[in-house]
Amino acid sequence: MVERIKQFGQWILRHQWPVFIITVMIVATTLTSISLWLYQVGGAVKLDLSRPGYEKVRDDVKGSSDNTKPFSPTGTLDNTALIDFRSRYETITTRLDQMNNYDNTVMSDENLGLAIGPTVTEPIE
Repeated sequence: MVERIKQFGQWILRHQWPVFIITVMIVATTLTSISLWLYQVGGAVKLDLSRPGYEKVRDDVKGSSDNTKPFSPTGTLDNTALIDFRSRYETITTRLDQMNNYDNTVMSDENLGLAIGPTVTEPIE
């Protein structure tokens, strides 16, 4: 038995490159499968508007105009940028403080900033 293990180890050392490539492909396939499974089971697939068939809904989703646009990661860091960041931060924290953490409406379309549009069904193929 020990001799077979030594022979297998020598075989792996002789064929390092193909073994490495096959191992990397198995790991990548496994991790991708797990992430896609979590994506589907976790419900994130229902919120993904980049899927085919959601072009019309994507146009209907509108951002709110209450100063909650993303803060730009580039530019100069001066007093004006700090004031802008603080005002955006205060707007969002005020809105979050008004929500009840245990209320079912926290995940409503209005609270998530999604406009209610026509119902989209996926084509059955």
